[in-house]
Amino acid sequence: MAVVAVIACYRFVVSPAVRALTQQPRVLRAAISAMVPAVFLAFRPLPEPGPFRWFTVFVVVLLTWQGTTSDYDATQPIGPQRRDKRLLLLLAAASCLWTPALLPWLAVYCGTLRGWRHHSMMPLRLLKAYLAWFLATLLLGPRISVPALLLVLGCVSLSHYVKPAWSKVRLGPRPWSWAWHNRTHYLIASAYSWGWARFLPAETMARLLRRAQVVDRPVNFVTMAVESAGLIAFLDRRLLIAVLMANVLFNIAVALASGILFWENIITNTALAITVTLLPDTSYDVAFGWPAAFVALVVLLLSAADLLWQPWHLGWWDSPFTARMHWQVETVSGTKLGLYNDFMCPYEREFGRVLGYFLTAEPILHGHLGIVWDRQLRDRLVQADGNRDELRTLKQTYGQVQADEEQARDHIAFLTSMFTHLNTGTPKGPLPRSLRRLKAPGGQLYQWGDLPPYRGEEPVRRITIRYQERCYRPRTGDFVLLTDHTVQEIELLTPNPDHGSLNDEVKPPA
Repeated sequence: MAVVAVIACYRFVVSPAVRALTQQPRVLRAAISAMVPAVFLAFRPLPEPGPFRWFTVFVVVLLTWQGTTSDYDATQPIGPQRRDKRLLLLLAAASCLWTPALLPWLAVYCGTLRGWRHHSMMPLRLLKAYLAWFLATLLLGPRISVPALLLVLGCVSLSHYVKPAWSKVRLGPRPWSWAWHNRTHYLIASAYSWGWARFLPAETMARLLRRAQVVDRPVNFVTMAVESAGLIAFLDRRLLIAVLMANVLFNIAVALASGILFWENIITNTALAITVTLLPDTSYDVAFGWPAAFVALVVLLLSAADLLWQPWHLGWWDSPFTARMHWQVETVSGTKLGLYNDFMCPYEREFGRVLGYFLTAEPILHGHLGIVWDRQLRDRLVQADGNRDELRTLKQTYGQVQADEEQARDHIAFLTSMFTHLNTGTPKGPLPRSLRRLKAPGGQLYQWGDLPPYRGEEPVRRITIRYQERCYRPRTGDFVLLTDHTVQEIELLTPNPDHGSLNDEVKPPA
């Protein structure tokens, strides 16, 4: 019953409150909402979460680092963004001392600072679960035990791996179809084409792929086992710790293979595993064993069905073909440089994935990194082996044109405003250039390409957006550039200190 009470508070109190405050990000309303739980403080003792207090503080500090060091949106007024970052710091300090302050902290981080992103969802849900446990304990007293908090936190973390396993099971006609038939080494090839690890010579990558294809099936079955292990993790404390650390190693392997870095999950799961290790030997025994494992199983299955919270599915077929937009700049000195997603923070995720398809009339076959959801299409892409005529036929049969004039106009206006402001001295982020290394990392590591990266050394006079199709040919191990043409050129005015206004508002990238 304690677990049910915490999850009910999460689902029907904390989540709606955070959502409402995010949609109406007013500091006063957030502050008032944080004061509401204080009514109970005068009548009930404060809950004592044990070691989980320090775990929560650690996660708050981790995400506050990310939120306060992310870059400004140069197209919007800088003053309010700077105030939001300072407010996040203040609320982080307050929440470390007084748990109800987590609610306005969540509102600021998820709302005005756009922190509700795929890579930070798991640690954010852990904080929401902790706040739900705190409020449920205030309402119901000691009947809501700390072991219930452990079980809920563990389920929140593990659900973000069980759900992808469930998605992979449903991809084919049989539960093992994905593990047996997916060619996971294509993910490495597509990531290289997309912009990950392009500092390696193509010949080196081809040798690596030839070795990797031999272990596709073992890797796939291990992936399924690791992601599914959460279903039995609460049978024993040591098993839970092992599953959490296996998920950490899995995320590291994903980062090395694909350039998708879930650093928030890596650090948070490591901290949670350490916290479970340091728990007293007897006080938390009730959180393990068959009864607890059954409760956790029910919670994980309900979350996989999107009835409690909604982890991402993350199940697909990998293909060797990619079509992507690339942004390039020409500086005032005539130097041509690549504009990669890390420079486009706070929209580094958007610029690292599939942004820009609305600029072209080419039919698009796939999602991020060449992923598709139809095995027949994957097989035909492999059989095409880079043949332009066959790929053209597939695009006409399976592709979807995503051209959108309104989105294109908004995107051009965004880039024009952004670089006009940067050219006239608008700060890129809250950290000075000498301290940029202290900035939290991004989650999409596609920072390499055909040109050296632009780092803001000179003003920009022209932005070029190119559409490129690349294919890894499994038979020969070659990386082939199939299509490369300009879809848009944006000419910027000669930099002038008086040009532009920080009060001009432009829509962010679509």
